[in-house]
Amino acid sequence: MTNTLTPLEACVLGEGDWIAVGTLCRLCGLDLEVLVELADLGVVSPRGPRPDEWQLPAASLPRLRTMGRLIHDLGVNVSGAALALELLERQRQLERRLRMLEQRVDELWREGEI
Repeated sequence: MTNTLTPLEACVLGEGDWIAVGTLCRLCGLDLEVLVELADLGVVSPRGPRPDEWQLPAASLPRLRTMGRLIHDLGVNVSGAALALELLERQRQLERRLRMLEQRVDELWREGEI
């Protein structure tokens, strides 16, 4: 039996990088129409003259992958997925803030200030 391996390609994306809309659709499992709707809702900020020529910030990739899972795996509509994503991000932000406050309280406790 012959095993043929295909090479994998990878690249590191930074804050200033942009991804072509077609690539992003494949990576996130989203249709172009969904991305247009997400842009209308303000979830993503594409650049380019027409949707099929758009580029989106590489930083939007994790958000869009989450959107894809919400839409495909849970059957959430686009507006509902946008709201769910906003709430998830707010929850993460509040959890980070709580951890920081807990650390500060621990520091003050150890220093005998409370």
